[in-house]
Amino acid sequence: MMRKAEHHRPQRHQPSLFDEETPLVKPRLAHRVELASLVEALLREIAATLVQRKDGVSIHEQNHS
Repeated sequence: MMRKAEHHRPQRHQPSLFDEETPLVKPRLAHRVELASLVEALLREIAATLVQRKDGVSIHEQNHS
């Protein structure tokens, strides 16, 4: 019995954070500076949340008194 020819989609490569390929797009300096400040702000928020959790304080708790 003959099987129908199977059609396979070509697999697209999903880039990884650790791929060493040259990026296709290089952001301009102004965009890199803006992105750096956004990442820094995000990291500060994460650090503040972790400190609050360590101290047993939840940022979602509210004092309703």
